[in-house]
Amino acid sequence: MRLKRQDTALFKSAAKRRGLSLAEFLRQAGRHAARQFEPAPASLELSRSGFTLPDLAGKTEREKIRAAIAKRHVSR
Repeated sequence: MRLKRQDTALFKSAAKRRGLSLAEFLRQAGRHAARQFEPAPASLELSRSGFTLPDLAGKTEREKIRAAIAKRHVSR
């Protein structure tokens, strides 16, 4: 893949600031972008948004989420 000179300079300077080679910087950026499209468990998405699931009654993740929502009176 060919990049414009501006883009190449941007990537090189970002890699240098992080102390990585350009190839490793691009690998990490690619991995990060790919992870964004992997579905995360609902509890992980909730905790990332500041909504934590304490040890509530329920055996499945869905039941725990519903119990947490009911306990906090939060709408979906």
